[in-house]
Amino acid sequence: MQSIAVCAGLAGTPAAHAAGTFDGDWNVTLTCPKGADGASGYRYQFPVEIQQNVLHGEHGERDARGWLTLDGKLEPDGSATLVAQGLTVSPPHANTQAPYSYEVSAQFDATSGSGSRTTSRKCDFVFVKE
Repeated sequence: MQSIAVCAGLAGTPAAHAAGTFDGDWNVTLTCPKGADGASGYRYQFPVEIQQNVLHGEHGERDARGWLTLDGKLEPDGSATLVAQGLTVSPPHANTQAPYSYEVSAQFDATSGSGSRTTSRKCDFVFVKE
């Protein structure tokens, strides 16, 4: 009887819940076509990591032109609201290294995902698990 209580007690330990459904190494492609206001289009490819269903990715060098981070929590159903933050790249439509941020609505399954910027210009995200 004692061993049953010990085993049942282990079910609630952090180790038992350490891995999330979507955990692992992923790659993301971010594509933003040229904006209606003339803002330059761009395409970034970079790695993201998901640990305990929390996503983090970074493109470029921190605090340099074109730097971008992508962060957020995935829900058990694969839905996520991610936050992209970064620094602009070049004029004439944006000040060099001006900070920006926006939200991304995304949906993941076991091996892939997709998302879209929710405000302003159109940007699409495609995620592939390694």
